Order: sequence, then structure tokens, then C-alpha cells
Amino acid sequence: MNNYLQAIILYAIKKFQGERSIYAIYHMLQGKKSSQTIQDAHLFGLTNIFGTIPRFTRQQLNQNIEWFLKHDFIKLMDKTDAYEISVQGEKMLVSFLENNPFPTYLNGWKYQNITPVFWGRLNLLIQTISHIVHNERRFYPIQQNPKIQHFVKEFLHTNRQDRVLIATHLYEELISLLERQSDLKRDIFILKLTGVNRIGLTFEQIAKRKDVEEEYVRFMFLDSLHQMLADTEMGKDYPLLATLIYDWKRSGNPHLTQSTQTTLRYIQEGKNMWEIAEIRRLKVNTIEDHLVEIVLSDNSFPIADYVSIEDESKIASAIKELGTKKLKAIKQMVDNKQISFFQIRLVLAKLGDG
Repeated sequence: MNNYLQAIILYAIKKFQGERSIYAIYHMLQGKKSSQTIQDAHLFGLTNIFGTIPRFTRQQLNQNIEWFLKHDFIKLMDKTDAYEISVQGEKMLVSFLENNPFPTYLNGWKYQNITPVFWGRLNLLIQTISHIVHNERRFYPIQQNPKIQHFVKEFLHTNRQDRVLIATHLYEELISLLERQSDLKRDIFILKLTGVNRIGLTFEQIAKRKDVEEEYVRFMFLDSLHQMLADTEMGKDYPLLATLIYDWKRSGNPHLTQSTQTTLRYIQEGKNMWEIAEIRRLKVNTIEDHLVEIVLSDNSFPIADYVSIEDESKIASAIKELGTKKLKAIKQMVDNKQISFFQIRLVLAKLGDG
């Protein structure tokens, strides 16, 4: 295997087990907010890589698929554009990941939207405070996004205490978080920072310095940020860093698409699917997609209004026995014309990541 991107693609092919076309991988890595892609991310246990390569192209995917076929790492399934990992491909993937471990804390599904915001705010805050502390008031901001610049200005306006004190507390919080990370992740994070008399390095520059592949550096950096976000969310030991994501945490369920959040509000008001579809001038199928997304995001969400306990049990048994996520196969096994594909999708969603 030539590179880390190939490992990620092959990993996704392995997870899909030939049940989805390769273009499902393309949408997954790009983080497409469609009901199908969101459901696939959960059903096949790919929430970790969801939206982790937004710049990923179809051309990249097709080139790598051709390379895998040429080296017998994958084999074509009956379904068009669907592939399964071969025994040889499996061995190569295991061997590659032993030397280039898969990110442990990566959670693209959860942190896809907040990660660039968190990093932008943190990087600019560190740059700004380091210049203030060293009495250098004029500098070129590393972040050009006006919203991020505004946030940092507001942060410093709200936190009016001694700038040296803020710098000290921020340093202590970051050190505490970084001490929990691997040496490589810690080094990458530090090399990306910009401050007085230093500009953060690019992924390419870090890769050369560390003698590792650029895509691997990028994924380790994402893993570092996701670990920070998880630790900051869970603990109360990081009050300054927590303020950088306060608005994100306050926004209800940030994992749901805007349209699904609207549907959820109507459900909480006691309205049924048909009423919501009529109010919102949407198809009932679209509201069904929203419900599946809601259950995927919170599998404790009650589904009794949509599928009976008896039918839920039958569907769950069929899923377990078949060991597949294929809706048609599950429907054939339950052999009940009253059970819909929507109900099967709900139960799959409730059962959680595969």
C-alpha cells in the first residue's frame, strides 16, 4: 500500500462489506449531510471518518479503486460499483495500520462542524495573547475568517483580567490536555501553532520534518483536536478552552441537520409524521428520513409510535441472524407485509453502530 489515504479507503470498503457502492465512501469522507450517508455512517461503524476529507474527489477514489483491483486487494460484487476487500487486501491493511495506527479519538460525525471553528479560535487566541504579552500589538492574524476574529476580540473583551494570567491559564489547560496525547500528536499540534516570531507549519512541512506521510499527519492532527474536544466537553478542568465551544454545545443537538432539528421540534410538540409533512410541505418520506437521523443521533429516542415492540423484536432478530444491513433481505426474512422499510431503518438506527 502506497499511502494513508489508500488505507482509509480500504478500511471503508472493509466496513461496507460490499453492501454499498464505492461512491458511498466518497460521500462519507466528504461528510455529505444526506439521510443515506448519515445512516450509512452509523450502520457500518464509520462515524469516525465521516467528513474527515472534505476535499476528497471522485477522481482520487476511482484511481485508488483501479490500483486496488490491479493488486487484487478488492473484488467486484454482483452490485454495480460495489467491492469487497480480499484476503490479500485484509492482510495488507492490517500490516499497514500496525505501522501507521488508526486514529483512536477520531469522531468526524460528532466534531465535523466544530473542529475548524475550535482550531481557528484557539490558534488566533494563542497568536493574539502571545503578541500582547510580548508588547507587540501589531501583527498579521493567522486566521482571516471575520467570525473567528470577532470571536477572539469578544473573548478578550469579556475576559479582562491580566493578559499574562490568561496566557498562563491557557498554557496550563493545553499542557494538561497534551500530556494525555501521544508524542507524535503533541508534536504536530505544537508545530501547527502560530505565535510571536513563529508561524505554524503546513502539514507538508511537518510531514518532512517528522519523516511521515502528509495525509497521516493531517489525520493525527484531527485526532489530536477531537481528543481535546472530547476532554474539554467531559471535564470541568478546562474553563478557558470550554468557552471556545460554548455556543456549539448550547445549540441543542449539533449533530442533526437544520431541517431535522425543525422536525424534532414538531415531534416534541406531539405532532405525527403526516401533520409535520403537511405543515412543512415536505414528503412523508423526508420526515421518515429525519426520524431515522434523530434515532441515529439518540438511540434512546422512543420509536414505539412508529413500530410496535413485537415488530421491533422480529426485525432485530432478523438483523442478528442475517448479519446484514440490507433492507430487502431483512424484510424478506421477517415475512410480514405490514412491516415497512422505514420501520426496519428505525430498528437498525436504534441498534446503533455496526
